[in-house]
Amino acid sequence: MSSVYVHIGLPKTGTTHLQDRLWRNRDIALRVADLLYPGNAIDDHFHAAVHLQPGRYLDWVDPEHAKAWPTMVAQMRAWNGNALLSHELFATATAEQVGQLTRDLSFADEIHVVVTVRDLGRQLPSVWQENVKNQRRARLDEFVQRVAAIADDPSLPVGEEGPFWEFQDYVTILKRWEQYVPAERIHIVTVPAKGSSDSLWERFLLALGVDATQLTETVPTANASLSATQTEFLRRLNDRLQPDSIDWARYERIVKGQLIGEILFADAAGPPAELGPAQRDWAAAQASRMIGAVADAGYSVVGTLDDLDVAAESSASTHDGPTQDEVLTVALDLIAELVQRAPLPRVRPRWETKARNVVRRAQRRVTAAVRR
Repeated sequence: MSSVYVHIGLPKTGTTHLQDRLWRNRDIALRVADLLYPGNAIDDHFHAAVHLQPGRYLDWVDPEHAKAWPTMVAQMRAWNGNALLSHELFATATAEQVGQLTRDLSFADEIHVVVTVRDLGRQLPSVWQENVKNQRRARLDEFVQRVAAIADDPSLPVGEEGPFWEFQDYVTILKRWEQYVPAERIHIVTVPAKGSSDSLWERFLLALGVDATQLTETVPTANASLSATQTEFLRRLNDRLQPDSIDWARYERIVKGQLIGEILFADAAGPPAELGPAQRDWAAAQASRMIGAVADAGYSVVGTLDDLDVAAESSASTHDGPTQDEVLTVALDLIAELVQRAPLPRVRPRWETKARNVVRRAQRRVTAAVRR
């Protein structure tokens, strides 16, 4: 009996770490757990997700990778054991696209859906920070205000704050998948609360029926979070680096790749931004409604739905925001690091300067002779 597990995210729930570790352990998983993680390259799962949704992800649909999905299907069809697909962009598939995907996987005896979910108290600031890292300029309070408004009226435009619910509304997302996959084959894996003895990796593999101790290859744990002060600096920098003033390729390589990836991540001193008291109250009420909805749906849960409650406010949190001096310090530290890294300006060799001067003198003599 073969099963295909489709891990659909959600974004910002540790998916990149899981996918990196799955790729690192794919040969071991095949050998000891009868689990196929298909694809010839780690980004094949990404290309499968975007090619399923060409209208939404048109900019990312690359004809050179059009064969990624047919190749993965062929690999899974030829395998007698279980297989796993994993990408967070599957979360935005429409009902029609989910139907297409399940038809492509109809060779399997069973299709299961796995969704990783984190509490709104951590998820809202995390998604907001990710938006800031992608040229957005909204403050956290503006972002949460828009998210709350759209929760009440989904017809409202996303606005400057950026999207949230289409990637994070696990109640609605799972209802779409439930049209094609029965509730008992839908598995919610909750991201462990801070201080938990469990790990997301162990919980995720438990949903697949795989012993985590068998997959021994680890991956480095990289810091992927900025401090509240660093994020505020970046948000203000974005005011000067909007699409009408900088090409996205340049922003991505210099701001995301170098400033954030190489410098700010290496010195993310201080905690990330957190929800304020009023924002936390709203998030707690919204989380309670969502938890109740999935509890009534009868999905399998690995971990506990209590993990999705909005935790009490951190004793270390502050809601006054970074001061001007703190933001200035981040900016100056960044400039200092860039000065240390920048290549030295080219200095003309003395012989080149002398040669230019000889040419200039000759030109002046010729000009003077002509005038006479």
